[in-house]
Amino acid sequence: MSNASALGRFNSDNDEGQESQSAVKPERNLLAAVLSRAICDAFGTAHCERHIVRSARQWLFGKLKPKKAFSFAWVCLHLDLDPIELQQTLRSYEKNPENVQERLALLR
Repeated sequence: MSNASALGRFNSDNDEGQESQSAVKPERNLLAAVLSRAICDAFGTAHCERHIVRSARQWLFGKLKPKKAFSFAWVCLHLDLDPIELQQTLRSYEKNPENVQERLALLR
């Protein structure tokens, strides 16, 4: 599924239209930071308290709620990412933890 079709499927009543797909803005940087922090908390090797890891995983793998502000699906769509595909990719990291460490290095 393309990012555009994901946006259309989850965000058909989006008032912002093309604005969400425009050039980098501070708001997009914030959303990218939220997503990367959750991924680092959920899969990183740094010592985190269990409730932080659990909360990050619940946010990443919970029910997709694209209309709820700052939900995983909402953040993904505003970053022009397909939340379903990203969830599937993140689930594959659980089976191959070495692969996730290489990718996490790109977020830092």
